[in-house]
Amino acid sequence: MAKDIDMTAPSVSPLRSRRRIWIAAGSVSGIIAATTMVAAVGLGGQEPRKTRNTGISGKAAAPRITLPKVDWKLSWRDEFNGRGKPSAAWTALTGNGVRGWGHQARQYYVPEASRQNGRGQLVIAARKTPASSKLKCWNGRCGYTSGRIQTIGKFEQRYGRFAVRAKLPTGSGMWPAFWMQKRGKPYGEIDVVEISGKYPKLVQGFAHANRRVGAGHLKLRKPVSAEYHTYGVDWTPWRIVWWMDGKPYAQMKAYKGWPFDKPFYLILNLQVGNNWPGKPDRTTRFPAYMSVDWVRVYRA
Repeated sequence: MAKDIDMTAPSVSPLRSRRRIWIAAGSVSGIIAATTMVAAVGLGGQEPRKTRNTGISGKAAAPRITLPKVDWKLSWRDEFNGRGKPSAAWTALTGNGVRGWGHQARQYYVPEASRQNGRGQLVIAARKTPASSKLKCWNGRCGYTSGRIQTIGKFEQRYGRFAVRAKLPTGSGMWPAFWMQKRGKPYGEIDVVEISGKYPKLVQGFAHANRRVGAGHLKLRKPVSAEYHTYGVDWTPWRIVWWMDGKPYAQMKAYKGWPFDKPFYLILNLQVGNNWPGKPDRTTRFPAYMSVDWVRVYRA
């Protein structure tokens, strides 16, 4: 195991809060993969035998989790070696959307918030807006700007290994994420990693469908903002496995009718505010930076 990982089960309140958001959006709770135990394995491993998923409390011992035994081959990548706006592989969003795209977000996405720095990273910056700003959010004047880029219509893939190396900001109100979504119905979303900034040492991954939510979490010894980590999912027809720095920590097994059997596109964004990460407060530092070293996608 990586020596900066504490495998003690963390508080479940972030998971409960995140789950409530999706219940409010029309979802009901589903299976939750506990993360109180992780097998120290490499990038291989046999498909596990049938194991029992625990409830959201995480009190029962978690099953041993391994990565699928797959010979992955690189299918898409962005190393962010340019300067200025992101490459043509991405589309930058503008706006806040109806009720902050369902999240009660307090930022207004602007393309100029997502820039390649000329040193091998994409940097998404969240900033306070000046009092004179006329940018409108769902609840009035937007207090912040930030960035969201996605590959819809440019790159989408079904199944594979999806990974990002990034240093993610923390602090109340910060919500950095690398995630994937499918087009059309039924709804499907895979969150490779997302951070509720008020829990700076907690790594979380989710899978959302219309009727189920799968999730896992991992508690670190240091805040995620302290250094770069590699976050990923291995997604096969049988299950989704979440991992960090090569070590798996949660899984969601396939079930009848699951929507995770179509191509998904990629999203990088830094949201500000919501009842999950909370509102920014006087301890939250601005500008806040989400630094992405690379995104790589593999297929079998």
